Amino acid sequence: MNRTGKFIRGLVCTGICALVVGNAMGQNLVLNPGFEIAGASSSIAADWTVDTAAGGPVYGVRTNDNPFAGSYNFEAYLASTGAGPVVQVNQSGIPVVGGTQYTFSFEADRLSGSAGDNDQWRILWNAGGDTGYQTYTPGNNAYALTSTTVTAPAAATSATIYFHFAGAAAPSLSATIDIDNVSLIPEPTTVSLALVGVVGMLLCLRRRRS
Repeated sequence: MNRTGKFIRGLVCTGICALVVGNAMGQNLVLNPGFEIAGASSSIAADWTVDTAAGGPVYGVRTNDNPFAGSYNFEAYLASTGAGPVVQVNQSGIPVVGGTQYTFSFEADRLSGSAGDNDQWRILWNAGGDTGYQTYTPGNNAYALTSTTVTAPAAATSATIYFHFAGAAAPSLSATIDIDNVSLIPEPTTVSLALVGVVGMLLCLRRRRS
């Protein structure tokens, strides 16, 4: 085979490998992960629901004040006149495959002057499993990445992601927390990784014989 033929075969091999690896890695299952799409109004993010906003003054809104990427982010504001302020936002009905591992990640920023807040995430599986509320630390007036691995229970077919923001029951304290780039991505399965290896070995053998 001449050099041109080998070069073309090399490009084809590279493309096949990239396709296999891409399929193995999977895609983000979270809808509107960067809050770019508005819902019923510009302050509401499509596919997300603010299910709790209590003990105020509080709010949880889609805003363009401090995006990590793109043009928008979600912002929770917590202040108090006595009772502890709480804001919670969720996305439900995220399709998952039971027994599969997922990488869950997001960016979070605690704006300057914030104090007394407790920030948590939670994933509730429809099969009854629950990660529980997990505390994370946002960046200090800068976005910081939170990333972890979770496994869907064997019978799970969907998940709900929650972000829970709780403030101090003290009128002197308030907090503003922003989140962006939420993702739930299936990790490569053993079978997928084995397939990548087999394809790679076959392509190498064919190239050597050429």
